[in-house]
Amino acid sequence: MPELLLGLDAGTTTLTACLFTPAGDLLSQASGAIATTNPAPGLVEQDAAKIWTQTKRVIRKTLALAGRSAHDIAGLGITTQRTSLVMWDRKTGAPLSPMVVWSDLRGAGRATELQALGIGVSPQQAISKLEAVWRAVPDYESLLAQGRLAWGNIDSYLIYRLSRGTHVTDRSQAWPLGYLDLQTQAWNQRLIELQGLDIKAFPTLCDSWGEMATCHPSVLGAAIPIAGDMADQQAAMVGQGTEGDGACKVTYGTSATVNVGTGGKFRFGGPTLPPMVLSGVKGETRFCIEGMIFTAGAALDWLRRSFSLGNHAAFEALAAAAPPESGLAVLPAFQGLGAPHGDLGRRAVITGLSLATTPGQIARAGLESIALRVCEVIERIYGLDDMGPRPDMVRVDGGLTGNELLLQMQADLLGIPIARHALREATACGAAICAGRGVGLLGATETSGFVRHDRVFEPAISADAAASRINLWRQQVQLG
Repeated sequence: MPELLLGLDAGTTTLTACLFTPAGDLLSQASGAIATTNPAPGLVEQDAAKIWTQTKRVIRKTLALAGRSAHDIAGLGITTQRTSLVMWDRKTGAPLSPMVVWSDLRGAGRATELQALGIGVSPQQAISKLEAVWRAVPDYESLLAQGRLAWGNIDSYLIYRLSRGTHVTDRSQAWPLGYLDLQTQAWNQRLIELQGLDIKAFPTLCDSWGEMATCHPSVLGAAIPIAGDMADQQAAMVGQGTEGDGACKVTYGTSATVNVGTGGKFRFGGPTLPPMVLSGVKGETRFCIEGMIFTAGAALDWLRRSFSLGNHAAFEALAAAAPPESGLAVLPAFQGLGAPHGDLGRRAVITGLSLATTPGQIARAGLESIALRVCEVIERIYGLDDMGPRPDMVRVDGGLTGNELLLQMQADLLGIPIARHALREATACGAAICAGRGVGLLGATETSGFVRHDRVFEPAISADAAASRINLWRQQVQLG
C-alpha cells in the first residue's frame, strides 16, 4: 500500500523534489536548475516546457535514490514561485507563451493605469501582465472559442501536465495573481471583464489540500493523488509549523521574506506589509502578513564577487574572524528598499570605508546588514495594533541558513532564539505536509515529525547592546 509523501518545489531558480515518510523522515531529494532569460531590460522569462521536463527528471531521480517507485507514493504536494504566468494549449499541453516570471516588469505601465482606477496592484503581479501576454498568443481568439486556451501560474501548468487535463490552483496561489475576490472567495469577474479576458481560460479554484487531481499513470507510472497546492512562502510556513496566529518564519534566499500568521484575520500592515492568503480549506481561510527584503543572498553574492571574498565558506570564515565593531555599515538595497520602507529609488550603500578596512570587515558588515533588515521588518509587523507580542522563537529556513554567523547575528539583534529547519528548503516539506493532510495520512493541522530544527541560536548580547547597534546602523545608512 502506498504510504510515502512527495513534495515538489518549483522555485524561481531551482526545482526540488523531496520524498518523505508519513513520520517526516526525509528519504531522498533531487534538484535541478531552472534557466532564466532576459530578452530585454526589465523582461524575465522562463520556458515552462523545460520546467516540465525538469519536473519529471527530478521526481524520477528522487525515487531512484530512495529505491522506490511511483507506486509507493500516497500523495504529491506542489509548491511554486508565485504570480508568474504562462499560457498553454489544453489539447497538447504545449506552452503558447514564455513563462513570465514574477520579477518581470513589463506590467509597470499597466499597473499604474490599474492603480488610477482604484485597483491595488503591483507591477510584479500577473494582473499587470496577463493582458499583454494573452493577446500576444497567435490565434488566441480561435483557441479560446475552441476551449483550448488556458493560463495559470506554474503550479497550474505542472498539475495540468501531471494529470493530463486538470486545470486548478489554490487560493494562496490565486491571491498574488491579483484576480481573487476575498469576499466571495472566487475569481473577480469584474476585473476579468474589465481586461477583456475570459474566465473559461482561468484555472478552477481548489482547496490547499485535498485530492484535487490525479497524476496520469502514463506520466510517472502510477495514478498518484495530487493532494496539495500552495504558494512557496506559505508552504514554508506550513513546513515550519508557523500557521498559528502570531507565529513567525523567515526564509533567507536571494531575497529574505518574513511571514507572520494572523489566523482568520485579514490584516493590512501597509503597502510593504501586505496580507496574504496562507491556506483555504473547506471554506476556512487563514491569512498571514508578509514583508519582503528584496536583496539578501544576492547582496552577499555581489560582495563576494566584487571584493574577491571567495566561496560561501570562505566568506563566512572571513566575517567570523573580523572584529564586531569596525565602523563599517552596509545597506543591501541593490534593487530598492523593500519592507517596511517601500522605497524603490534607494540603492545600496557601503559606508565607513577606510584604508584600514579589511575584506573580513566587509564580509561581516554585509552579513549583519541582512540581519538588521530582517529586524526592521519583524519590529514593524509586531508593532501593528492588536498584533500581539513578539514570538518566543523565530523559525528560519532557506539556503542562507547554512551561514551560522548570520543566524547568530539575527538572534543577537532580535533578542529572540532562532530555530533553523533541518531541511534548508522548508517549502518542499510544507508541500509534502499538505499532501499528507490531503490524503488523510496527517491531521488537518498536523505537522507530525516534519518540523525538525537542527540548531537553535540563542541571543548572546544584551538588549541594550542590540538596540545600540541597530540605532547606529540606521544613522550610518541614513534610514532616519
